[in-house]
Amino acid sequence: MPDTLGLLVNLLLIALCVSAAVTDLKWNKIFNLQTYPAIICGIPLHSLMAGWDGALFSFSGFLVGSALLFVFFLMGGVGAGDVKLLGAIGALKGITFVLWTMFYTGLIGGAMAISLIIWKGAAGHTLKNMFRFLRHPLTIQDEERKKENLYIPYGVAISAGCLWALCTV
Repeated sequence: MPDTLGLLVNLLLIALCVSAAVTDLKWNKIFNLQTYPAIICGIPLHSLMAGWDGALFSFSGFLVGSALLFVFFLMGGVGAGDVKLLGAIGALKGITFVLWTMFYTGLIGGAMAISLIIWKGAAGHTLKNMFRFLRHPLTIQDEERKKENLYIPYGVAISAGCLWALCTV
């Protein structure tokens, strides 16, 4: 029985990642309808597999996954959907997996950012933003400044990082 539930968790995770990548590319958004069911399914599925320890495994994965991106969300670097996506991944797979996902996501997101900066010829603008951030790291960006920023569909990076982790961890 646990192998069947583990397979179900992995299938849910793959469906979540594919759908999140598609909607982030198409609409620049990850919908609650994608993330909430995964979060809600994680705890009961893990409870079935391991009782209260499973519930704690899932809930702590959700908390850590959400916390990893929450500060970046407050600074305007990622959207709320990205935070909930990483939280949902944590709810489905736990703390260790979500940490590996974040590591791979950082590699993929960094490559995406560098590629976009080169493609758009925005190195000067990016350096100016980096120095502004270093001087005032906790300043929340206003809407006008957000429009100047390059958009990276970070849900794609999170999804790819998660699938990479699924293949290696």
